[in-house]
Amino acid sequence: MKTSRLRTEAELYPDYSDAIDIIEEVGISDELLHKIIQRHKPNALYNRSLYKRYEMLQFEVPILNREPRFKTETGTPINNKLANDFFGEIVDFATGYFAGKPIAYSYANTEESIEDTGNEEAMEVATKALTDFVTRNNMFDRDMEATRFATICGYAGRLFYRDPDGCERVMILPAYETIILAKTDITEPQYAVRYFYNQDLNGNTVWRAEFYGSNDIVYYKGASVDSLAEYKREPHFYGGCPLQGIPRNSEMMGDPEKVMTLIDAYDRCTSDCSNQIEGEVNSKTVYKNIKVNDEEIQKSNVTGAIKIMDPTGNADVYKLQNNVNDSFTEHHLERLKNNIYRFSKTPNLSDETFGTASGESLKFKLTGHETKCGMFQAKMMSAGVYMFKLLAFCFNARKIAFDPLQCVMSFTRNFPIAMLTEAQTAQALISAGVPEEIAFAEALSFVDDIDYLMQLKEREKNDIPSLEENIKEDFEEPEEGAAVEDEE
Repeated sequence: MKTSRLRTEAELYPDYSDAIDIIEEVGISDELLHKIIQRHKPNALYNRSLYKRYEMLQFEVPILNREPRFKTETGTPINNKLANDFFGEIVDFATGYFAGKPIAYSYANTEESIEDTGNEEAMEVATKALTDFVTRNNMFDRDMEATRFATICGYAGRLFYRDPDGCERVMILPAYETIILAKTDITEPQYAVRYFYNQDLNGNTVWRAEFYGSNDIVYYKGASVDSLAEYKREPHFYGGCPLQGIPRNSEMMGDPEKVMTLIDAYDRCTSDCSNQIEGEVNSKTVYKNIKVNDEEIQKSNVTGAIKIMDPTGNADVYKLQNNVNDSFTEHHLERLKNNIYRFSKTPNLSDETFGTASGESLKFKLTGHETKCGMFQAKMMSAGVYMFKLLAFCFNARKIAFDPLQCVMSFTRNFPIAMLTEAQTAQALISAGVPEEIAFAEALSFVDDIDYLMQLKEREKNDIPSLEENIKEDFEEPEEGAAVEDEE
């Protein structure tokens, strides 16, 4: 039976520093492209198998391919194949928790940003350009897809292109067809390659590849990977490589990878238990001191009864029973399940204590998972900086003043927040003498940009007159010579 395994060293994401040096010196060639793809193949094949495992395809889930333990000449042996989709649960929870609420993209509305952009009117134009980009591309969906691919395979590709109307668009690519050539971080690529295959109308497999440089895209086509040949070049107008990587972590490994052997063990155990239960129903019948022909045996299997004619009283009919240690099996399954959740740092949503826990208790249960999310958030922000840089190049080309350093990404976890409790905590800290900025930062989990919040508070304070000032104005006596309205 096929079993899950961890990556080999050859299946880790390869280093392309030597290829980058060659491209910078002499450019890309068909031969060099083939070498780059060949180096990526082990990583691509492993990542493709991970994605197929997520899709629950039969040949990628080990338990679905196991042979029966006992083969018989007559009848079909009992061979239950129960796949418990912990793999999908780990991926779906991580995706929903991190990207279930949209990442907010905004252009900072501060005096510094206004000055860097030009003036208030220019800043409004820049804000609208960013908002249109986010809306046009449905970045909520794009960010969720990037999170899902990265959680499964360890990283995802994000491709920037232009539609026929000349608008900036975004496409999310799976890891197994995306090669990022970067000397430091795949979020800031020097070059990139996308390779994939499809079928033409005649049913023939056609391989394609696209090489992305700082200014141009080189297109390749062939009947196989080894026969890819250049057939077209064109500019992309992004001022940098438009295909970047979004890594889940520095190792570029998916969340379920380290627990797949535990998931396989759980599948085998539950399947074997099901086999035993079904075997009890179809257990062997023993006829003691009785002459029974085949016709009577078949009849007993249908009716469930047999008539015994034995004056000595020694005849007997009974079923062979297996002594199954239910307690041992249950403890073993529980241990496997707990280890799956523990080592994948995924909370067990079916745990009875999870549904009744308070907000603070839930935060404690999510500590391990939140640590992973914090690491991924740092990678997403790094990828965002590069994205804003590409957008700035395009916007500036259209005479839109756009400073990429003024763009802000705000992340909100898909977690039930006790806003009243947090507000009361913040107020208690302030009453105890803690500065507002520190109190808000420590207590208000739903606020990502404390500096912006303090600016809003200060602006509100300056714009709205105090109650004392209003009362003073209402009761202030008019100056001498001032006109006084007649009272009705």
